[in-house]
Amino acid sequence: MRILADENTRPAHVSALDSAGHDVVRAGDVLEKGASDPVVIAAGRDTDRVILTYDRKDFADVSDHAGVFIAEETMAPRAVRRTVERVERAYPTLDDVVEFLADWR
Repeated sequence: MRILADENTRPAHVSALDSAGHDVVRAGDVLEKGASDPVVIAAGRDTDRVILTYDRKDFADVSDHAGVFIAEETMAPRAVRRTVERVERAYPTLDDVVEFLADWR
């Protein structure tokens, strides 16, 4: 899966997904530092990457995207990896899907 990790995403979560074979890039590496949420959403859509974030307030009700995973910062890295893989198997496409990973534990 292609994932765009929001700038606030813990490196351990990024590493867990990367080590499981997911293609993960950090927003701070491909976008201007402090890029707005609409810019992050557009970048995910334009590069066909699901956004991984902790930002429930700003990402829970978005539309026109390649998918959004909202994790909890306190989740263990293996739990993030495991739940991302469960969600991926459950949907034929993640376009416009917003999932709260804690609900999949």
